[in-house]
Amino acid sequence: MTNGEAEAPSPVASDSFQTADRVNAAKTRFKRLLLEHNGEASHPDVQTAMENLINLASQRRNHPDEWSPAQDKNLNSGRWKTVTTPPFPGKLPKQEDDDDERTKFTLGRMSFGMFKPTNSICAVNHIINVVKQLELNNDVNEEPKEGADQINSSWEQAYSFEVSMDILVPKGGSTIKLPAKLVTNGVCEPKDATKLGIKFTGGSLIPDFDLSKEENSTLVATWKEVFENAISKEDSQQSYFGMVKTYLVHTLMKWMMGLDPPVDREDFTQTYVITRPYVGFADIMYIDDDLRITKGNRGTIVVVERLKE
Repeated sequence: MTNGEAEAPSPVASDSFQTADRVNAAKTRFKRLLLEHNGEASHPDVQTAMENLINLASQRRNHPDEWSPAQDKNLNSGRWKTVTTPPFPGKLPKQEDDDDERTKFTLGRMSFGMFKPTNSICAVNHIINVVKQLELNNDVNEEPKEGADQINSSWEQAYSFEVSMDILVPKGGSTIKLPAKLVTNGVCEPKDATKLGIKFTGGSLIPDFDLSKEENSTLVATWKEVFENAISKEDSQQSYFGMVKTYLVHTLMKWMMGLDPPVDREDFTQTYVITRPYVGFADIMYIDDDLRITKGNRGTIVVVERLKE
């Protein structure tokens, strides 16, 4: 500064601030449109807003070719809440007399046939993606397959999905809502600068309420009624060809992925383990301190917001 006059901002700094403002405005618009269209990332308006946000964010970087979000453990770590529609197949149509606006699926479709009873109706509350640091040489027992696309990196992170939901159980002319949690466990690590490799190693279906509290006695009794010997009961009701199909599928998955399918347990929970998981991928299209957009290897767009600790 000279003679008391303020120094004018440089053109470079001015452009940088303007670009940051445009990115923030584009991000706000994208989130608003996603909310307006019920989390449907495939809606044309949402797609256009997302592409605009990604392009503006790219323009803001000094060296776009050097952007490497997948290799930033701290940026990826945290609890991320999904704001797009649940990425499960077979969403059930909404019934005219149903006041419940939550997205619904059968338990079988949500768990890809792993958990029983497969025809139980589940209403999804929210999905949390937990990404946290994991020591190398963890307990995942993976046997590399010849020719498989392996991930070469110096670190891994735990990568899980926690689905909070109610299992809807018709009873006596009303519906009992069983709070439940469907957890899918895995690990992730960078494949390249923007791509995460993800291996899912198992999953569990557990009650999401305190079984020891007296006020939950109806929930406890209903959970036991639904899930006691649920796997063996459903298997016994299969036709001969159904039993053969189940046997062949499980045998094939055991050989290919090391699947240990769920069995009936005394605590009425269900768990499966995959000891030789295949690698899936998620391309990071956008990420900042509180928003992440990824595209899976099947083309599914998932948008999540970071939960504050």
